[in-house]
Amino acid sequence: MSQVEKPLKFLFINFELPQSKRVQFEKIIRTQTPQSSTHLSQTSLSRNELIIIIEKSSFQSVITACEKYIPDLYGLMISVEDNNSLRLNEQLSFSWSSITGNKSSFYSGFSLRFELIMSLVVYALAHYNRASEINDCSNESSFDENAKLMVNHLKIAAGIFNFITSVELPRWMNLPEDRPTECRQGFSLAMYELCLSTALSITARKAVKQSTSPSIISKLHCEAWQKAEMTKQFLKDLENSLYKKLPKSLKQIVSNIIIIEYSKTLMFMALNSKAQGKISDALGYFYQVNFSKIKKPSNTKISTILNSIVNDVTIEQQALSRENEVIYFEKRTDINSLPEKPSPMPKSIVNMVTFSPPLPSFMSIN
Repeated sequence: MSQVEKPLKFLFINFELPQSKRVQFEKIIRTQTPQSSTHLSQTSLSRNELIIIIEKSSFQSVITACEKYIPDLYGLMISVEDNNSLRLNEQLSFSWSSITGNKSSFYSGFSLRFELIMSLVVYALAHYNRASEINDCSNESSFDENAKLMVNHLKIAAGIFNFITSVELPRWMNLPEDRPTECRQGFSLAMYELCLSTALSITARKAVKQSTSPSIISKLHCEAWQKAEMTKQFLKDLENSLYKKLPKSLKQIVSNIIIIEYSKTLMFMALNSKAQGKISDALGYFYQVNFSKIKKPSNTKISTILNSIVNDVTIEQQALSRENEVIYFEKRTDINSLPEKPSPMPKSIVNMVTFSPPLPSFMSIN
């Protein structure tokens, strides 16, 4: 199969972004100075703009709105936390929906940490979904540039999810039991792994276009496979009731990515053996490819992408089998006698973009 014919699309899921209800900080928090009132009004404005944009605008617009609101939110947190002189007209609370429920069902929280984590989740998912949008419109001429954009969005998303699980969730004291799945450590850990798994798969495809050695490409796919396995494990480590509520499409696509990435690992190990003249080993690696457990997606677009990837591997597998029947006449190496096991690169070449909290847009209110 020529490189032009090889699949240029990747398996993504489009997440429904969590939605929220409006909050008017300046009506809830008492202030004594016009400047403080202005800070609160601006924070309300940037937050409510984000809420509207989540419902009606593009994922790139959501990213921009998050980058406008989050500095205001950090300013509010610095100003409010441990401020014993603060007076409220009513209890400050936030309402957010979850990817595990419907848009009209909301979780309520009274902690600014809850608000920050959900805002960061939206920010990260918007980056992931933006990568998915770019994937949809990629073609041969635009692939190289789009691959850079997709990988960058995924690395940024991974960095945000890592920040949530390593920094913000540990800071949230007295976690309420009734909170969205997005506020569970397992969810952010899973999303971190999924983002990097997908980024590795895109990097491997780019390496194919650049005629990189099959040995290196197999290691990229191997790491993508292992990270997809970690994604599944972190999701399954959630409480059983929460795991059952996860979108079926998410669980399905993760299972399919695991099969695809493992199969591609074996395919490039086979192609590497073939390049070295080790036809028996190549046949042995291809023999392990098994698509029987692929779960057929209901989404036509995802199904088409999946079929294209499966066909790519199957065609290479069948081509070697035919060549062996007419040229090589080699016997397949037994699985237990193959010289190599799937292994990733000693050091990953795809890493998250570390998320650093923005400077607060203000430092105090009074």
